[in-house]
Amino acid sequence: MLVKTTRNTEKFVSETGEWIAGNPVENSILLTMMAGAKFRPPTAPPITWSRVEDPDSGAAPVVGVAAFTAPHLVVLSGMPDAAAAALGAELGAGPDLLPGVIGPDTAAAAFAAAWSEATGRPARPDRREQVLRLDGAPLPLGRPAPSGRTRAAAADESELFTDWCLEAAHGAGLSRETAARSVQGQIAGGLLRVWEEDGRPVAILGRTATVAGVVRYNPMYVRAENRRGGYGRALLAEVLAEVHGGERPPVGLAVTAEGNSAIRNLFESFGFRPSGGLAEFRFD
Repeated sequence: MLVKTTRNTEKFVSETGEWIAGNPVENSILLTMMAGAKFRPPTAPPITWSRVEDPDSGAAPVVGVAAFTAPHLVVLSGMPDAAAAALGAELGAGPDLLPGVIGPDTAAAAFAAAWSEATGRPARPDRREQVLRLDGAPLPLGRPAPSGRTRAAAADESELFTDWCLEAAHGAGLSRETAARSVQGQIAGGLLRVWEEDGRPVAILGRTATVAGVVRYNPMYVRAENRRGGYGRALLAEVLAEVHGGERPPVGLAVTAEGNSAIRNLFESFGFRPSGGLAEFRFD
């Protein structure tokens, strides 16, 4: 296996973007990173892109890709275990101090084991996440909505919604800086929706823009005192109807911690179905 690494996003996209776009559901995070790279401020940490090639595979040698930008986890595409191990060994010998990796179960495990062997540092399993997928139109709400209405989040609410985002991501190691940047970006893009009752926000739902026919939903949060009131369900129903109500709806994805049955059941009630899992490893 041959590993090639670059920080030249334009070059990487021109050489590897077509391969990544060939599986837009599995590579949704990578595609979103590629689409957003052109808007990154000059002061932002660079993205390190890697591709793994199998010289014996003939005309299509790329078998896997990865992206890393500090302080986040390395993001893996699906790839053979041998490719993930070669990538882990290569990046383990490199200059970057990697905090961990996230990717399809076996690829992430192979990368972590090879990285640990290359560095002599332990890699420990952390969270496992379940991917939920919606193809076609969502199922209807099926019950009366609570009082209130949906609206776009406003810029002056970013601090509050950053707090909510961090609560929703509890246990995921998300920093406040990263959460704030994500929330501010969603607000600026009109991608963070609010359920408001009596002039007070009670729930939020964020999403990505549609990239290569795929949209990801995150975060979903309902204020603690308003849970079980149907607010999150009503908000999700309205956003899904808006995004997936056309003749050619995008594929919808939601990623939730494996043990979070409340969020999983909520999305599944609208037609989302399990579609594999992601494993996280942290490097100590």
